Amino acid sequence: MRATTLSTAAAIALASQASATTIRIDVGQNGALAFTPDSVKAAVGDILDFHFHAVNHSVVMGDFATPCAPAKTGGFFSGFMPVSGSGEADDSFQVTVNSTDPIFFYCSQNKFEHCKSGMSGVVNGPSSGNTLAAYQSAAKNVQNASNPPSVFGGKLVTASSATTTSAAAAATTSCTTSTKSGNGSGYKRSDTCSGAGSVQVSVGIVAAFTFGMAILLS
Repeated sequence: MRATTLSTAAAIALASQASATTIRIDVGQNGALAFTPDSVKAAVGDILDFHFHAVNHSVVMGDFATPCAPAKTGGFFSGFMPVSGSGEADDSFQVTVNSTDPIFFYCSQNKFEHCKSGMSGVVNGPSSGNTLAAYQSAAKNVQNASNPPSVFGGKLVTASSATTTSAAAAATTSCTTSTKSGNGSGYKRSDTCSGAGSVQVSVGIVAAFTFGMAILLS
């Protein structure tokens, strides 16, 4: 019975991981001050995969009521991702969706007023009321964008390893940020990073194994 419970828990965890979708969002593609796409639908467990293009962008979760400012509760911040030439950053920034509520996000780069110029987006945005268009309109009146002091709320993933499904392996890097400014003027990145080789699917397997062992030893 206990062995059956362990197998069932592992199967449920694997099924959940396999059904999740990774949603690619390009940041500043082709020199545009925009997220592409800037409006997406996502279910709980899906992954937002932000890919950064030249010259230097970030992504910050915000609240509808306060455009171009970090969310008061929870949230995420990628840090600034400088890119030279016409390519994209070596790392993408992945955020796991944990609610179907609207999630607004923006670029906090103040050089050329990215957020104020409409560089923002939304996940599960409504069709009326607190829409992305209303958020962008209000952002035009903001003096400066701001961001948290350090990277949090997601993980940096080697861009070449990112795929369209969360079931694939991805090398990850954990970063501690020491020199980010909170006013969106951080045009240089200075992070201390370590670690690699974390696999998205393994999270579910480990959780299932731990759960099963707890039952087996109880």
